[in-house]
Order: sequence, then C-alpha cells, then structure tokens
Amino acid sequence: MTEKVPGTKSSSGNSAFKGLLWWTLLITSDTAAQLLLKTGAVRIAPGGLTVNYFIVCGYSLYIVSFIAWMQILKETRLFIALSSASVLYITIAFASHYFIGERLTPQLLTGTLLISAGVLILGWKKDAQQIT
Repeated sequence: MTEKVPGTKSSSGNSAFKGLLWWTLLITSDTAAQLLLKTGAVRIAPGGLTVNYFIVCGYSLYIVSFIAWMQILKETRLFIALSSASVLYITIAFASHYFIGERLTPQLLTGTLLISAGVLILGWKKDAQQIT
C-alpha cells in the first residue's frame, strides 16, 4: 500500500465527487448552523434557563461541519482549504437576508464581491500548484 502525501489528490476518480460532497456538506451545515444560532440568540428567554432548540440544533450542525472540515483537510492543502472556506461569508450573508430578513447593504455586497474574487484568484489552477 502506498502512503498518501499530504496536499496531493488521490488518483481515484471518486475523489473529486467526494470532495464536492464534503464541501457541499460543510457549506450547507455551517450556514444553517449560523442561521439557527442567530435565531436562537434572538429568542432566548429573559431568564435564559430553558432549552433553546435553535441553539441545540445549531451546535449539532457545527459537529457535522467539523467532520466535513476534517475530511476536506485530509485531501486539500491548508492554504487552499482555508481560503476556499471563506465562501461561507458569502453564503451566510445571502442566507441571512433571505431567511431572517437581514439587510444587504452596498458595503456588504462589495465585500462579498471582493471575497469571491479573492477565492477565485487563489483557486486558479496553475497558481494553486505552486503554493507550498
């Protein structure tokens, strides 16, 4: 059995599909967790001693996110993975607007556009191979 070198892709044709699944799971679970935690925080009872199921579900989804993140780190170089995970800023901004009614300001949209451009530049195929 050959040893896998960290930061390299496996030769399996399934690895790209698995990677896409892990990234999808990370983005959806982390975005949903943030929305649930925000909703739970807003709805906390004044005494704060009752169980808030929004918060419980939000932290449960953080566990799912953690598992997905560990799988992503197995197959992806840390610099690329961490940079690509910044897409969560984008998904959380738009999800919070659509699901809980937070405003999308021009400043927020500009920042989101800059994050998208940065992730695109970092993910550029020829440059990603040169980063050590």
